[in-house]
Amino acid sequence: MDARRSRNRRGEGGRLRGELVSAASTLLETISGEDALSLRAVARLAGVAPQSVYLHFADRRELMTAVYAVRFGELSAELATAAAAAGADSPRTRLAAICHAYCDYALRHPGRYRVLFGTAGTPGWEPQGMPGMATWDLFRAAVRDCLDPAAADASADQTAVCIWAALHGLLTLRRDRPSFPWPDLNALIDAVLAAHLYPSARRKHKTAHHDANA
Repeated sequence: MDARRSRNRRGEGGRLRGELVSAASTLLETISGEDALSLRAVARLAGVAPQSVYLHFADRRELMTAVYAVRFGELSAELATAAAAAGADSPRTRLAAICHAYCDYALRHPGRYRVLFGTAGTPGWEPQGMPGMATWDLFRAAVRDCLDPAAADASADQTAVCIWAALHGLLTLRRDRPSFPWPDLNALIDAVLAAHLYPSARRKHKTAHHDANA
């Protein structure tokens, strides 16, 4: 941003707030973690005096919360759009659409994805106050819909975590080891879902088949 930033007209304080969030997000794409984020550096990139940051954010944690809220809001909107486009007939089709949209977001916005999932966090975030929980709830609900209705919530949570970790691992390894002969990403996503969802479906089918022949 230009350091010779023009002053906001009366009533345009929201514009500066958005520019500060954007500046912080840009810095987080290259630094090692939340602790490395300097409010002075954010102000410099936004082209304002350091004191201006405090007109909108009490401290770094409040600014970080705003950054995550904006970026997770973008991701959630894309996942929700993909889920809606997939329709409600097949839970697995809906989950697959969400997973493909998640990876597509990461590939189209590598810097933003790094801010969300590659920035080292600091202790003290309470789960209910984490801006990413709404995104997680959307994903977890889609996984839960694919499992046996009798499955415990803890089992659904574990399955959701494993699928999420696998997707993140694929994205990270493909980025860091581009010379490896990677199979098609879409095929790998489908393989991850098959590994975590289809075994339970097969067990359910075998049980029903056994009961019918008993």
